[in-house]
Amino acid sequence: MNATRFLESKTAKKRGWGRMPYRYVSGLIAEERQAVKDGHVVWFSFEPWHHAQSGYKVVTYWEGGPQFDSREPSAAELAEIKATQEVKPCK
Repeated sequence: MNATRFLESKTAKKRGWGRMPYRYVSGLIAEERQAVKDGHVVWFSFEPWHHAQSGYKVVTYWEGGPQFDSREPSAAELAEIKATQEVKPCK
């Protein structure tokens, strides 16, 4: 079995929030779309507007509706995502 890869998308954008019927993720490149379908974790960052949001989203694939959506990462996924982040120097 292949190990799960964590890929950061620099181009993904979340469209719609909450229970909006047409929420989806746009801007994924072909490699990222295929990685999600293959079961890998593709994530992107966004500016959180609620205290419970982590600032990261994981792309999900659903064949029956808007094909690519997003969710909050699990605790293990969030730890892996933060571990892959570059350490930014203090200014």
